[in-house]
Parts: sequence; C-alpha cells; structure tokens
Amino acid sequence: MRCSWEFSIRCSRTLGDALKRRSPSAPRKLNGLPKHGHHEEQEEQDELLSEDDKLLEMTVVCSGELTNDITDLQDSSKKIVSFYVEKPVAPQHIGFSIGPFEQVDLSEFREVEDDEKLGQSQVIPVWAYCLPNRSPEVRHLCAPLAHTVDYFLLAFGAFPFSDCRLVFVDDQVHDTEHAASLTICSNRLLFPEKIIDPEVENVRTLVHGIASQWIGVGITPAQPHDRWITIGLSHYITGVFMKTLCGNNEYAFRQKTLSDKLVDLDFQRPSLYALGEVLNLGSFEYEFMSLKAPLVMFILDRRLLKATGSGGLNRVIQKLVVLANTASENTVSTDGFRKLCEKITKYRALDIFWNQWVLGSGCPRFTINQKFNKKRLCVELLISQKQDTMPTQRALQKDSFLREVKEEVHNIYAPDVQPLFTGPMTIRIHEADGTPYEHIVEIREASQKIDIPYNTKYKRLKRSRKQKERLNAGAADPNAEGGDDSLLYCLGDVLQRDEDKDEWGLRDWDADTEAKMDMESYEWIRVDADFEWLCEKTFPSMASYMYVSQLQQDKDVVAQQESMLYLQTVPPHPLVSTFLTRTMMDTRYFHGIRTMAALALKTHAGSSTQYIGMKQLEKAYSQFFCYPDSMTPKPNDFSDKRAYKVEMAIIRSFSMIRDNHGNCPKKARTILLDILRFNENSSNQFSDNFKITTLLSALADCLISKKDASNVLDMGDDEDDPEPMEYRKAVVDELDRYRRNDEWIDSYHNSFTVTVLDCKQRLMKAKVIPLDAVEFAQYLHDGSSEYVRIKAFSALIELGYLTNNSVACLLLNCASTDPSPYVRRHLFEIFCVGVAAIAFGHDKKPEPARPKTNGVAAVNGDNDVVMGGTGAAPGGAEGGDGGLIIEEDATRDAEARAAHIARTKTLDGALAALKVELKDNEELKQAIWKAVKSPVIGFAEQLDILDICQVIYTTVESLTIKLIYPKYWRVTHLGKGKLVFNQTDKIRTKPFTQPPNATLVVEPPKAPLLPPKPTPVMVPMATPKPAQPAQPAQPAQTNSAQNFKLTFNNKALGAGGGANYTQTPKPPTPSVESMAPPPPKSAPKRPAPERTPSVDDRPRKRVKIVALPFTELGFQKALEIQQRPPNPSPVRAKSSTKSESPGPRPSPRPSPGPKATPTQRHALPSGTSVQRTSLPSTPSANRTPLPGITASRTPLPQSSVNGRTSLPAASPAPRSGLPQAPSTQRHPLPPSPAPSSNHSTSPAPQNSSVQNRTILKIREYLNL
Repeated sequence: MRCSWEFSIRCSRTLGDALKRRSPSAPRKLNGLPKHGHHEEQEEQDELLSEDDKLLEMTVVCSGELTNDITDLQDSSKKIVSFYVEKPVAPQHIGFSIGPFEQVDLSEFREVEDDEKLGQSQVIPVWAYCLPNRSPEVRHLCAPLAHTVDYFLLAFGAFPFSDCRLVFVDDQVHDTEHAASLTICSNRLLFPEKIIDPEVENVRTLVHGIASQWIGVGITPAQPHDRWITIGLSHYITGVFMKTLCGNNEYAFRQKTLSDKLVDLDFQRPSLYALGEVLNLGSFEYEFMSLKAPLVMFILDRRLLKATGSGGLNRVIQKLVVLANTASENTVSTDGFRKLCEKITKYRALDIFWNQWVLGSGCPRFTINQKFNKKRLCVELLISQKQDTMPTQRALQKDSFLREVKEEVHNIYAPDVQPLFTGPMTIRIHEADGTPYEHIVEIREASQKIDIPYNTKYKRLKRSRKQKERLNAGAADPNAEGGDDSLLYCLGDVLQRDEDKDEWGLRDWDADTEAKMDMESYEWIRVDADFEWLCEKTFPSMASYMYVSQLQQDKDVVAQQESMLYLQTVPPHPLVSTFLTRTMMDTRYFHGIRTMAALALKTHAGSSTQYIGMKQLEKAYSQFFCYPDSMTPKPNDFSDKRAYKVEMAIIRSFSMIRDNHGNCPKKARTILLDILRFNENSSNQFSDNFKITTLLSALADCLISKKDASNVLDMGDDEDDPEPMEYRKAVVDELDRYRRNDEWIDSYHNSFTVTVLDCKQRLMKAKVIPLDAVEFAQYLHDGSSEYVRIKAFSALIELGYLTNNSVACLLLNCASTDPSPYVRRHLFEIFCVGVAAIAFGHDKKPEPARPKTNGVAAVNGDNDVVMGGTGAAPGGAEGGDGGLIIEEDATRDAEARAAHIARTKTLDGALAALKVELKDNEELKQAIWKAVKSPVIGFAEQLDILDICQVIYTTVESLTIKLIYPKYWRVTHLGKGKLVFNQTDKIRTKPFTQPPNATLVVEPPKAPLLPPKPTPVMVPMATPKPAQPAQPAQPAQTNSAQNFKLTFNNKALGAGGGANYTQTPKPPTPSVESMAPPPPKSAPKRPAPERTPSVDDRPRKRVKIVALPFTELGFQKALEIQQRPPNPSPVRAKSSTKSESPGPRPSPRPSPGPKATPTQRHALPSGTSVQRTSLPSTPSANRTPLPGITASRTPLPQSSVNGRTSLPAASPAPRSGLPQAPSTQRHPLPPSPAPSSNHSTSPAPQNSSVQNRTILKIREYLNL
C-alpha cells in the first residue's frame, strides 16, 4: 500500500535532556522518592558528559519535508517535529533517526559543469548527517555523491523527492537502509583520508543507496517474486556510474570476476524469480540475488545493444522512471518489465532469455574444441554444454551450513539443472595476419558443430624474427607508420635484453614450440568475445602459446583475465614464469592483471623450477620498492595506488611459496620479516595499517606447513639449525608488539588486534604454537571493541571450543543479550559455524598413527589377531620368530569412511550426525532455550535460533494433556420451576455414543372440576375463569388458555450412554403454554415468563404424571413434523352430550376470504386483543367474543404477516356457542395410532395446533 504520510515526532530538545530521562532499568520511586543509590547513579551518568555536550541540539532526520519544529508546551525540555511525505510511498520506506547530528552540505562538491547541464531548477540538494567530530570522514567519503545524483538525474530521469539525505548511525546491522529521500548508513563505512583500501567498495555502497531512491523506493516490485528487478537494476546503474569513476577496465575486470564467482555459487540454488519469496530467510539469499540479478541485467543490456543498436537497457530504465514520475506507475512486474523491454527496443526474442536466466537456475558450462580444416579453409568448432553432467553433490562448507539448514527447514529446493542454454554468441578469431574476425552464431543444441570461414591467405610471421626486428629498431613508437606490426607486441615486451634475461632467469620459446606456432593458421580464438554469457568456458585443444598471444596482443582486459586464469592452472615451468614476470613488470597492464600475475608466480617458485619464481618475485620487489641493488625497503609511498596493490600481491605471494615438503623456504621467510621490521611510514601521507596486517598474516602463513607434519619428514631445515625456532619466536613477538600498540593507538577498526587474533588462531590450529584459550577469552567482555569481540569468539569456535559448554553458553548469552544488533547477528553466525564443525566431524581429534607390526598396520578396533611361532613370516619366509600378525578389519574401515563421506557430502548425513553428537547435552539445550526467550532479540533472530533447534533436536509433534474425568450430576425438582443440581461421585469414563432416550412428561390443565378417575393418559382441558374487564395490551405470554409442562426424566437422561443434558443449568420450562402466536423471525427469541401458582387458582385438581419415552427415531420424526407447516383446522363437528373429552369443534361456516398457505403461527399484533376468557362452566348459546372485537369470527386474509395469517377486518358471522357439559365426569380419549413403535405409547391430543406446539417445545428444550 502506497500513500502520502504526515506525522510528528516528539523528542528531547538537547542531548542532556535525553540522558536525564530515567532508563528502563532504573529503580522506581517509593512514596515519591527514589530508592537509595539512584541519585548517585544519575550523577555518574551526568558526569560522563561535559557541559558543551549536554547543550548539543537533538536533530530529527526523517523521510519527507520538514513542516514544523516547535517546543512542547507541556514539557519545555522536549520538542515536536512534523514531516510530510507528499509522494506516495510504502510503509517500509518511512525512516527516521534522532541524535546530536552535525549537518554537512555535500552540494559544495558539485562540479560547475553539472550545474550548467541541470540548471538551477533541477539541482537536488544533498545533505549528510553524522555524529559529532565525524564530519571530516563524511566529507571524504561522500564527496562523489553530489555528482552521483546529477549523473543519475541526467541519465535516467528526475529525482523522485525534493532533496537527498544520508545519516550515519552506530550499531546498524546492514551497511545501508533505504527510505524515502533518506539513506540510513552505518558508521562502519566511514574512514579517514589516510585509509585507502576500503575506498572503492564503501563509495560503491553509498552510490547504491542513492540509486535505490530511483529504483527500490520510487519504483517498487509488484509482488515479492519481482524483487529481482529492483535489486538488479539498482546495482546495475550503480556499476554504470562507478565505471565513470574507476574506468572501463576496472568495470570489465570486476564483471568478469563476479561472473566467475556466480558460476561457482549457482549450484542447486533457486531461480531469481523464486528467490524473491525467500529473501527473509537471511542475508545470504539477498547477497546471492545482489550478485546474480545485476549480472543478468548486464548481459541483457549486451544482447539488446547488439540486436537493436539502440540505447539498450538505459532506455528501458528511463521509461520506467518517467512512468513512475508522471503516470504514477510505481510498481514493476516480471512480465511487465519484459514487455517494456520488447516495446522499447523492438527485440521480440526475450521469452527464451527470461525462461533461462530469470525463471531458471544455474549457469552453462561450455567445452570448446577447435580444428582448422585446410581443404575447406574453415575452422571447425564443437561447442558442448556439460552443466547437466556435473557432480550433483559438493563437499559441505561451514560458511554455507546456515543457508543449507534454513532451506531444508523451509522446504526450499532448487529446480532441475537446465541441460541447454540457447542464444547468440560472438566468436572472434585472430587470424595469421593479426586481424580479428567476428562471427555471430546461434546456440541451439547441447552439442553443436559450427564451421567458421577462414579469411587470411598468408601464413603468420615467425615470432623470433619479429622479436629481433623490434630489438634492432629500439623503442619504436606504437603510433608510427607500420603500426600493425608494432601493435602485435603492444604488451609484455619488457625485459627483452640478454642481460635482463640472464639476471631475471627468463627464457624464450624453444625451437619445437616455434615450429608449431609457425604452422598455426590463427593466433587465438575467443568464444563469447562480447561478454553476453555468464558461463564457464574450457578449451582443451587450445595450445598454451595461444593464451600467451591473447594475453600480450588482445587489449580487452577480459581477454587478458581469461589468459591469466588459464596460466594460473599450468604446472610449474620456467617459460610460464617468464611471461608472468613480464606481465607483472609491465605497468601498461591493468593493475588487476599484474596482481594476478604476481600471485600466480608462487606456483613456479618451487624446487622443480629451481625456485625461479621466488627469484623473480624478489627482483620485482627490489626494483619497485627497495633501494637499488638491495632488499632494504624504501619508505612507504602510496601515492600510486596501482603500485600499492601490486606490492600487497607480492607480499602474499612470498608467503604462499612452498617446497617439496610443504614448508616455506627460509629466504622467503626472511624477506617478509625484514619488510616488516624495516617498514617506514613517517613520510607517507596514507596509513600503512593494511600493509602491516598483510605482513602479519603473511608471516603466520609462512609458519604453517601445507602438509601434515605427522606424515612427512621435515627435511627443509637442518635439525641442528636453530633458525626455525628463532624465526617462530620472532614472529610471535612481532604479533604481540602490534597487539600492544593497538591498545595505545587505535588502528582502523582495531585491525591490528583482529589480525593478531586471527594469526594466533591459525597457528594454534596448525599446532605451531601451544593452544591457549586465554589469548582470546580476555577480549570477550563487553568493554572490548565489537570487531575484536567478534573475532575472539570466532577464533574460539574455530579451535573447537563450542564443545565446551561454558564457551557455548557464553556465546549464546552474548548472542541473545548484547545491545548491538550487529554483534548479535555475527555471534549467531559464528555459533552456526561451530555447529557445522560438529556436524562435519571437524572437532574430532585425529586418531593416532597405526603402529606397524611385521609390516602390517595395526588398527584400533575389532581385529583378527594370529599369534604363535608357526605363522609364516612376512615376505613369504617360512618359520618365524613368534611375531604378532594383525589382520585389519576392512569392513570397519569401510563403514567409517562411508559415514565420514555421508556427514561431509550430504546434508542429511550431517544433520543425523549432529543430533547424535548433541542429543545428551542438556546444558547446551537449556542455554539455547534461554536465548530463545531473551527479551532483547527480535522476532527474526528468534526464528533463526528456532530453526537451529529444529535440526539439532528431534521434533516432538505431540503433547500429553491431563484432564479430570467428568462426573455425573443429579437434579432434583423442588417444584414451582426450581431445580437443584448436585454433582455425584460417579465418574463417567465412556464417551457419548448415541442420543439419550428422553421422556416426555405432560401435565394436564387445571380445571375447577372434581378430580376424575385415574386414567393412563391425560389431555388438556379448558379451565373456567371469571370474566375480567378489558385491560391494556399485555405481553403475548399472558394470553394462554391451556397449560402444558414439558420436562425430561433424569433417569432417562442418565441412561443414555453416560451423557447428561442437565449438567448445564437452564431456565425452567414455563408451566403455561401461551395461545398467542410466536414473535416474528426478525425479533430475538424471548423466553416465556415464569408463572407462580397462587391461591386464586383453586379449586386445584390432582395431577397425575405420565412418562412418555422419546427415543432417537421418535426424536427425528418429531423434527420432521416440526418442519412441516401447520395443517388447516378441520371442520368442527356438532357438540356432543356424551361424557367424554371434547374433540375439535367445527367452524359454523367457511371463511369468506381466500385461504392462505398454512404457516407457523406468530404473535398477534400488539394492542388488538386482551386476555381471552376461559370457557364457562354453564351452557351458553353464543361463545364469549374477544374483547375489543365483534362477536363474529374474523375471516382469513389473502396474505400473512410474519408467517402467521392475520385476522382482517371483514364482516363476521355469528358463532355458535358451546353446549353445556352434561356431566362433570371426564373420560379418556380413544388411543390414536402412533407413527412408529419407537414413539411414546401415550396418545397425544388430536388438535393439530397443540400437537405442533408440543413438538416445537420438545425441540427447543433439546437445543438448550
């Protein structure tokens, strides 16, 4: 829901007023006075702030425009700030922050050219807010943001809000949060001017926050599964702007790096379309979408540009922004975005692209084989896709265990692997004359053969002759005439002199390789030269010298990166080391390519190549960063940031050199220690924090062997040489020295202490130094830096201390009670890493080496042991000396290996092993449950912990409930409508199975006659009453001439399967049955009033109660009868003088009006009648008429009101009176036939209206 917003925020006016407020943990007042000690605590809080700090004004930074800022009239220490958001936005895009912020105007960094292009009317003010004393860092970091806003405004459309603001706060979980016209940023992004390492990535994060104002806040996804569009487009335009800051090479190099990362990670992951529904599972899902979605937008732009030649994706984004600003189309859907792309670019083939890259998952993996056909003069290419033949299982990683668990808990599974990706692909062949020829082919099959025509008719020139010509010509101008030949070796042509080759140990191609190169008809082949695919490409049949030609002659940085990726996998060889060295030394290469070359040289620095790679690294570092002809480093100078990155790569490469025994050579170790000791940064304008941390990590890597020391005999150093022990001690001393320095002078984000803890953790895990948990435990208290605390906990868990219940409980307590949500988030992830280590069995100590007896390895377990002197000796020698022969149990080892593979390769095996490991740890279980109930954590954090509980412990899906058996109730009728219920001691243990057998009790009406003889059945009789004068209208329940009492026998109810309907007390049934019709359906039901007998009812008649059984079948029949409409009154017969109960009386004549359909009787209209007079005891010629109405009978009308036929005002006819009863003796009626044998045997009255009312009364009582 999107709408405009108007709201007010009431807050403290100054910082001193805000901190004077009593905190929630402060004690409450007793009798208006604070508890003892509270005043002292308040004074201590006041002493933390100076007087100037207390006067700092509290600023409210909020979405929308400021409309009012006034002082609260009720409390002068507070103020009320009002804001108004005119543009409709979603609720999640409303944000605010309150604090003593400093305001920084970033518009002062706007360039004059941008002002001229935009004009004064379109200039958007850019503001930044930060905590006190951090404005210099904000100015340094946010300097490009004004240019960012202007660039997006010119490239894509108007800014959706009136201004742009950024506010920097502490303890935020994510780096940025996006709100309307406001980006809330974390203070972790800020850094001083002396720090240069995080500059590019932190600026990129803030630029993405600005881009999200256009796409993400101004334009939102229509549905959750459409989130990939807004996330992809916002990151895409961020990369487009960063290309203007960092250059095209950096942009292309980064896109290629991210593409390779995506190919590796997009394994058994949901599609982009399905991923939008599950972004709430964790940050890992958002990180994967923010990786893949921009890359999909990137290749979509490439295809649109090539197919249409138009503006590509930029035109589509412009249209989206225009529609959002003018037509209020602020949402975008997957189908709508595809149709918009087709409409603007006229490219109609996006259905296949959508199905493969948006609705599908995975990335293609191509295998390309090429062959030159001399007869046909064409290059034959065989392109095969092998993504469906890849292994379906990978080794589980501790870092991804939390994601695996959550996807398993929430039933999120990846779709099947796509066996075929289709689309256009550009193939570029650099032929013999050096000219590139591009060919666009369409990939339609999983294995497709393509014939590409060959154009060059001349063979290529020999490489050696070309080299000699260049050396003889000297330094030639690449732009001079004949530049075609000079451009052939535009890169990597340094160190070509003979003395340079001897000094650096460089080599040239041998004669056989040159002969092969001369026979080739093309230099190299590039598949997907225009970067339209996110794929993996493998060329099994392409020679190594073709990759070298591509590295040296292709100016595309992506082509150079592909060559370097191949050279990194080549086995050690001096010739490969030569090309890597020339690439590293050539400053014309992009710094990323030079960095890759420096890191790749470590492979060629071993004993198999006579350590030539290490020698070349040493020469390169000496030439770039040391005094001439020495290894003494110069003072640091980081003004050239490209050289700084190469220097860091050379240092890391030194630390990764290994000999045949897996140890770092002595020379490399010495070089690194000297670089650290001779480091000088006093004259450098930039900080060397990151260089020192790189050196400390490199020193720790030097001490860690790449092979298991228990299986390899260390031959790298002389046993009598004390150098290894001295070097180890020197490294540990350097680590402690920088750790102590960080306690006095803080490094950037305490990077020294964090690096030292990481180094010691790795050294302890490799058993280089003794295990000591106190090294990390001293930084676990609350006063430590958040970065140091997180690293200390991480080190303990990496060392396997999660199995220690004390450490585990402390970690869970901090992860659920720490006030910083950023710290809680990271501590929970560390806990998950420790749980993963337990599940994979990493915490298990390795078994000791098996002792060998007679050449056979002994194992611990069930073995077949054969002892005695008659056994054959090893090697087939007979006899023996009584040695011990142990036959290994192969089955046990096979089962152990299978279990290890299951818990490290499959998630089910890992979870099963985890339950076994932790099922009996009650202390950990209580700590986890305590963390779940913590009042500090949020709802999402609680769900995360519960998800871990679900995989650690077996789910119990039942709950035992203890209930008290019900008891029977006894009811006693006290008369006069009073019932008394008493609970008995009898317990009911059987469930109710069938309706109880009811008993109908009918009480005959009272009459002034003498008591008749006992009869089995009694029917209602008319009771004479003296005539009364007319009275005002009374309620319908008083108009009654016959009395029926309906109750149930307690014994009958109690016998019905143990069920007793009388357990719930209900109002007693009235003893008087009203002759008035029931009320209309629209009116609520009204219970009949209770009638209390009085002395005026005499003479009384003795009543005999007859029990009428009412079974289930009879009950159903009664319900059927009740649902029927009442029958018309039959024609009354003449009065009889016999001594028997009177039957239905016939009407004197039919009603003159038409008869309506008989329906249920309802109440008479109010005010039309009074109480009817009972029948007289003496004979009368005429019947007593109703009061207020003529004596004649009213005919029936044509219609009815509320289901009851009303009495219209028609001319009545005289009604015959009742005959005089000849005798006072009453006689029973003849029995009427019963509808079923299950019904009561007692006869019912023959009057249909009475019968219907009796059944209705039964139904109402049962419903109660």
